[in-house]
Amino acid sequence: MPLFPSGAASRNMTGHNRPHFPDVTVGDAPEADMGFLLALISSAAFGLIPLFSLPLLHDGMSAECVLFYRFLFGALALFPIPVLRHERLAAPPSELARLAVLSIMYALAALLMFQGFHYLPSGVASTLQFLYPLMVMIIMIVFFHEKPSLITACSVALAILGVFLLSGGEGEGTVSARGIVLLLISALCNAVYISGLHVSRIRSISGLSITFWVLFFGMLASLINALASGTFVWLQSWHEAALAVLLAVVTAAVSNLTLVLAIQRIGSTMTSILGVMEPLTAVTVGIIVFDEPATMGVFAGVAVICAAVILVMTGPQIAQRMAKKHISQ
Repeated sequence: MPLFPSGAASRNMTGHNRPHFPDVTVGDAPEADMGFLLALISSAAFGLIPLFSLPLLHDGMSAECVLFYRFLFGALALFPIPVLRHERLAAPPSELARLAVLSIMYALAALLMFQGFHYLPSGVASTLQFLYPLMVMIIMIVFFHEKPSLITACSVALAILGVFLLSGGEGEGTVSARGIVLLLISALCNAVYISGLHVSRIRSISGLSITFWVLFFGMLASLINALASGTFVWLQSWHEAALAVLLAVVTAAVSNLTLVLAIQRIGSTMTSILGVMEPLTAVTVGIIVFDEPATMGVFAGVAVICAAVILVMTGPQIAQRMAKKHISQ
């Protein structure tokens, strides 16, 4: 679950505050190869969230507390990176205030995702959360007057079909209406967070710096939530500490850094398309590590939802090529 958008989401947000790396024409083969590798590492790292979080949740740690440690260690791990890259961290108080508000929405999306792990296989949950780019597109159409298209309509239809296939999976623990609702709301919260970044137009700092502040404010929100709910606990063992650090470093610091580096080399569109490795990794981890059900319904639903998201991400390019072909005729 990236902390700042790429692909279709960012292309439809002119003036967005993330690093502005255009959709380049890949020409340098070594650079392109490295870009593809970095993009795959980034999306696979995001997909490893269940691998490190589920053991903590199964040990009895609350979702609020797991999020606190993920945000805490993630912020600590990410802090040196923009500094070493000579990127500005300081931002005007007004922009930091907006980031703090948006961070609550991002933390809520992550919290609902973690809670959804109790009701759905982690791979299914991660796949449903991956619907957020499609929801961003819908938000842009409904609230920001972007023109709907046949491609958007097809994407929505595919997404609905994918959710139907997932909900129709076989095997105990695969079907849970409550889990599906939780993950769809989680995806919506993430889409609202991304759309909010567009509206706020935070331009004084880079995407990595924004990510640091989102993690920092998410840490504070999660700590307050854990304390208020009486679920805060200190890490009880080196095993729990290692899981918490890996969860933060791999799924926050490494994933976001490789995302930025990949976009620099192969552009946001191709990087976003390779983002399908996120749900695919989560499904694979769930089946191999946690013995989650591997049904045709799950595989079909994952494939259809990935197709819907890819269609959203490549929609502008498809429409542009169709328009050029029509003009040439």
